[in-house]
Amino acid sequence: MKIIRDLSSCPPEYKGATIALGNFDGVHLGHQAILKRCIDIAKKEGSPAAVMTFEPHPREFFSKGGEKLRIYSFRDKVELLRDGDIEALFVARFNPGFALLSAEDFVNILHHRLAARHVVTGYNFAFGNNRQGNTEFLAEAAERLGFDFSACLPVDDADGKPISSSAIRGLLAAGDVKKAAGLLGRPYRITGHVQSGEQRGRTLGFPTANLSLKHLFKPRFGIYAARIAIEDGTWHDGVASLGVKPTFGTHEPLLEAHLFDRNDDLYGQRVRVELVDFIREEKYFNSAEALRSEMTEDCKKAKEMLHAHRR
Repeated sequence: MKIIRDLSSCPPEYKGATIALGNFDGVHLGHQAILKRCIDIAKKEGSPAAVMTFEPHPREFFSKGGEKLRIYSFRDKVELLRDGDIEALFVARFNPGFALLSAEDFVNILHHRLAARHVVTGYNFAFGNNRQGNTEFLAEAAERLGFDFSACLPVDDADGKPISSSAIRGLLAAGDVKKAAGLLGRPYRITGHVQSGEQRGRTLGFPTANLSLKHLFKPRFGIYAARIAIEDGTWHDGVASLGVKPTFGTHEPLLEAHLFDRNDDLYGQRVRVELVDFIREEKYFNSAEALRSEMTEDCKKAKEMLHAHRR
C-alpha cells in the first residue's frame, strides 16, 4: 500500500481510483463494510482501491483542551488498512488551511487532483468548513462532475445501534474491552516501543514492559488481562496496568504489561498489548507488600480470564 501525503499531485497509477473517505479511527466493523464496498467496486470497475483519511483527527484539531481521541495510533491504523486490498492511502493533513476548505473545494481535490472515479463513504460522512458538506452534497457533486458516489448503510451492533468510533470510545472509557472488541472485529490493542521505567515492577517481582499513552484515547484506568506480542513474533499471556500508579504518585499515564513467562529486557522493542478483559480499578496501597499481594491475585484472575477467553 502506497502512502501519499501530497495531495497536490497524484501519482499517475492512482488517478481514477475508487476512494473510501473517512477518518477510519479504529477501522471497526462499520469502517470495514465501507472498505469492502470500495474494494468490491474497484475490482468490478478495474480501478485502484484507495482510502483518504485525515491527520490529525479533525475533532482533536478543533479541541481546545487537547482532547485525545485516537483509538489506534496512525501506524496501527495504517497496518490495519494494509491488511486488505487497498493499494493507496491518501493522507490529508488537517491543518488550519485544510479546515477552512469549503465542501466544494474538497470535492475539487477529489475530482481535479485525484481524478476519483468512484467515492465511497459512510451514511453520515460530513466534510468542509463547518461540516457544510454531507452525502447529499457529494451525490449532487458526483452527478454534476461525472464521477460515481456510494454511501454505505450503518452496521448495527447486537443492540441494533450503529457501530461508531464514539461508541467504542465509550466502551473503552467504561473498561468494557470485551464489547469494544466485538465492535472493532478484533481485540483492542495498544502498540508502541517499550520505554525504560523506574524498575518498581521488577523490584516487586513483576517486571513490566512500559508503553506511552501520550497520543491515544485513554481507556478506563485499571488492571486488565492481556495478550502481548513482541518483535520475535511470539505471543504471551500477561496482565496490564493502565493508569497513573496512585501508590507511587505518577502523573503521566502509562501502560505497563507483565508477561507471565518472560522477564528479560524488552527495552526498545515494539510490542502489541491486547486488553482482553477488565479485572479491577487502580488502587492506592499503603505498603509494597500489600501491592505485591494484590498483583499476585491480579495475575491469578488474568489467567482465569484468558483461559475462559480461549474456550
